[in-house]
Amino acid sequence: MKSSLRVISCLAIFAFTTPCFVSADDKAATPAASPAAPAKAKSKYTPLYAQVDSITDTLLTVKGAGPDLKFVINADTKITKDKAHKEAAKPSDVTAGQWVGGSYTKDAEGNNVLHSLHLGVSQKGELAKPKP
Repeated sequence: MKSSLRVISCLAIFAFTTPCFVSADDKAATPAASPAAPAKAKSKYTPLYAQVDSITDTLLTVKGAGPDLKFVINADTKITKDKAHKEAAKPSDVTAGQWVGGSYTKDAEGNNVLHSLHLGVSQKGELAKPKP
């Protein structure tokens, strides 16, 4: 209550163009201002769209612009065949050179861990054009 009276009196003084100073004690007593618009929640999954280089039951390697990227496949990884993402698949259904989509996260050790892998994707843009 005491600090709110200081703020009110400070505002009244400010209205008459007299400078107002707020002590560190007053700053700690006032609640932090909330943003006008709530921040959009950031997804914890990173999208994946790439061409398969190789795959085993526990590791997916895709071709990258630089070194190939590796993704850990675990029991929680959801692999699907169809575009509706309903028909289950296994790592053995994936072939080298195939385009796949999905999402992944980074674990505590910095490894890329697949959350989902979708086989029913097609090439996009320049990649879809046949080479002469």
